[in-house]
Amino acid sequence: MDPRVKDRRRGVQQRRGRHRLVAALVATVVTLAAVGYLFVRSSDVFAVQRVFVPVTERVPEGDLRAAVMPARGVNLLRVSTSELEERIRSIPYVREAAVYRSFPEALEVHVREYVPEARVRDEEGGAWLIADDGRVLEQDTTGVSTLLFILPVEVSVPRVGGHVSPQVVAAIPLARTLADSTAWPIARHPVEYVGVSDAGELIVVLEGGGELRLGDPTKLDEKLTVSLEVIDRYLRDGKSLDYVDVRVPTRVVAKAR
Repeated sequence: MDPRVKDRRRGVQQRRGRHRLVAALVATVVTLAAVGYLFVRSSDVFAVQRVFVPVTERVPEGDLRAAVMPARGVNLLRVSTSELEERIRSIPYVREAAVYRSFPEALEVHVREYVPEARVRDEEGGAWLIADDGRVLEQDTTGVSTLLFILPVEVSVPRVGGHVSPQVVAAIPLARTLADSTAWPIARHPVEYVGVSDAGELIVVLEGGGELRLGDPTKLDEKLTVSLEVIDRYLRDGKSLDYVDVRVPTRVVAKAR
C-alpha cells in the first residue's frame, strides 16, 4: 500500500477518535450539569430565607410580605416569580409588580403603585377611590379627600381590586381636568360632581346649581372653554345659569334661571 494513502487513513481515524472523545466529554458535562442542577434545585442550598420589599406610599408592607410568603423556604430555582407577581398585583394599590431572585437565599420585590384620581359613590352613599384605569382602590372613609365625585346613573357597590364601568373610566380625564386650577377656575366655579349616564354622556353639576351638559367624552377642552365663556358672561350680566348645553360646541344652548 502506498505510504501516503496509509498516512491519510491513519489521520482520518485519529480525527474520528478525537471527535468521539470530544462528543463523549460534552455529553458527560451536560449530564453532570443536569444532575447537578436537579440536585441543587431539590436541595435546601438556595432556600428562600429573606424577602426584600420596597418602601411604598400606599401599599402596606405586610400585604407584600404576605403575598410572597408561599415562597419562604422554597428553593430559588423552584420559585415561580410569575405566580408571585400575580399575587402581588392582586393588592389593590399595586399597578405593576416584579420579583427577582437574589442568590443565594433572597427575593427582591419591586412595585409601581396606583394613584387615586377620582371618587365614585355607591347607592348606599359610600365613597370609593378609583385609579385612572377605573380600578377600585379602597373605600374613602376619611371624608377629607379633595378628589371629585363621579356619579353614574346606576351604581352598585364596587369591589376593591375590581373595576368600575367603562362609562365611568371615560369620565376620569374630565374629573382630573376639573380638579386642576390651571384648567378650570375651581375657586370661582366650584364643581359638586360629574354625572355619567348609561350612554356615557357627561354632566358637570356646579355647586349652588347650574349644569354643564357636555355629552360624550370628546373635545372636552373645547367644551369646557366654551362653557366658561358662557358662564362668565351670564354672571357679568347678573344672571343665574340653569344649564349650558355644549354637546355640540359650535351650537351652544344656554338657559337662565
